[in-house]
Amino acid sequence: MKTILITIAAFVSLNLYAQSSVWVYSDNISAVHESSEFTSMARDFKSDFLITNAFPSSRNPELLKVYEITCDCEETELYTRMHRIPGVSGIEYAPKYETLEVPNDYSTTFSTNWALNLINSQTAWDFSIGNSNVVVAITDQNYYQNHEELSGKYTFYDPTNTATRTHGTAVATIAAGNTNNGIGLSSIGYNSTLQLRRMNYNEVLQASYSGARVINMSWASSCFFNSYAQMAIDEAWNNGSFLVAAAGNGSTCGGPNSLVYPAAYNHVFAVTSIGPNDNIERTIGNPNSRHQTNSSVDICAPGFDVPLTIAPGVYLTGNGTSFASPYVTGTVALMVALKSDITNDEIETILKASATNIDAINPSYIGNIGSGRLNAGLALQMVNDLMDDGNNGHGNDPDGNDSSNPGQGNGNNGNNGNHFGWDKNDKNTLGENNNTTRSNRTVVNMSGQIIKDLEFAPVGFYFIIENDKTTKIYKN
Repeated sequence: MKTILITIAAFVSLNLYAQSSVWVYSDNISAVHESSEFTSMARDFKSDFLITNAFPSSRNPELLKVYEITCDCEETELYTRMHRIPGVSGIEYAPKYETLEVPNDYSTTFSTNWALNLINSQTAWDFSIGNSNVVVAITDQNYYQNHEELSGKYTFYDPTNTATRTHGTAVATIAAGNTNNGIGLSSIGYNSTLQLRRMNYNEVLQASYSGARVINMSWASSCFFNSYAQMAIDEAWNNGSFLVAAAGNGSTCGGPNSLVYPAAYNHVFAVTSIGPNDNIERTIGNPNSRHQTNSSVDICAPGFDVPLTIAPGVYLTGNGTSFASPYVTGTVALMVALKSDITNDEIETILKASATNIDAINPSYIGNIGSGRLNAGLALQMVNDLMDDGNNGHGNDPDGNDSSNPGQGNGNNGNNGNHFGWDKNDKNTLGENNNTTRSNRTVVNMSGQIIKDLEFAPVGFYFIIENDKTTKIYKN
C-alpha cells in the first residue's frame, strides 16, 4: 500500500497550521491507521492525514517500510503524538526541501567565464569532452526543459512538475548544458546527458536505478541527521552513483559552521563556494560573506558571482553553493567518460588529490574547506594516468625495481607505463629517493590523504603529484 488518505468525517480540517510531516517505520501501516489511537489523534488535531511510502523506489526492504505521515498540524505535536501510536517506531522529522541560491541580476553578458577558467576546464576537455552515455541526474525544483541550453540534452523530465523553474535550470546548465553551440554558456560537463528530476531522496534513488552515474543535490533537507535519508544515500552510492551536494549558503541552518544535509551525510561529496581569487569570503575581510565552512566540506568550487542562466534568453550572475556543486558534478561526468569503470572511491580520491590547495589564501578556514579548489584539468589528467598501466606486470623482477624488466601479466609492481615498483633508494624515475618530499611534490594515498614518507606507508597504490603532473605508483 503506497498511499492511504485518512479522513475523519466528523471534523473539518481548520488548516490553522502549515503541513507537517514525520517519517515512521512500520511492518503493518494499515493496522496503524485503523487503530483507535490514530483515530483519536486525528480527531484531536482536527485534520486529515496523508500516509505515503517515503521511498517507493528503494530496493531495500527496510526502507520500503518507512512511511511519511502528513497533516495540517503543529510539527512537534505530531512528532510527540506519534510516539503514542502502536505499530510504529523510528519516528523522525521528515525533510523540508529548499534550494540554496542567492541570485544577483547585475550582469547579463560575459566576455569570459571566470569560473570555467579557474577550474581549468579547457585542460580537462583536452582529455575528455564527455559523452552521451554518461548520465548526470539533477535533482532540483523544476526546469525550463525547452531552454536553448537544455534542448536535446536530457532523457528524463517530469511534465507534471509545476515547481519554480529558475533554480533547477541554472544548476542543470552549469553541470551539463549544451556546449559548443554558439550561444549562451559553456558547461563543464560538455557532452554528458542529463536527467531533470524532482528534489527529494526518492528521486535520488530513482535516478540511481535508472542509470545516473553522478547525481547533483543543490538543496537542503534538514539541519539534523536522519537515519532513513542516510540509508537512501547509502543505497544510491552502493548502486554505483556518485553523489554531490551543495554545502550550504552561510546562513543555512543558523550559520556557516553548521552542518547541512544532505551535504553532511556519509557518501555525499560536499561543495562550498569560492570566488575568482580562490577567496572563501565573497567580500574579503568579511567573514559573514562566506558560505558553509565546516568538517563536512570536501572541496570548493566557483559559487560567488557565477555566470549562469535561469530562463530562456536570460543570462546573469548568481551566488550560492547550489551553483558550486554542479561544477564538481560535471567534472565527475568527464572522469567517468574517460574511464568508464572508475569507482566512486577513485573519483573521490582524485577530486581531493587534484584540488588546488587554497589554505594560504584562506588561513582562517583551514580544516573546514576540504581539500581545496576544484581543479578539473588535473583531475582528468589523473584519471588518464590511472588508465596508463603499461604492462603492469611482475616479470622476473619480484621487487619491481628493474626498469629494463617490466615483465608481462597482471601484476601490480611492474615498471612500464606510469606504474612502477617502489624502493626507498630508487632514483631512476623520480630523480631522488622516493621517501623524501620536495616542496613541489605531494604523495597521496588512494583515500586522498597526504603521505609524508613512503618508506613507512602501507603496501598499495599512491599518486605522486609534482609540477602539476601525476604518476601512479605501487609500493610493495
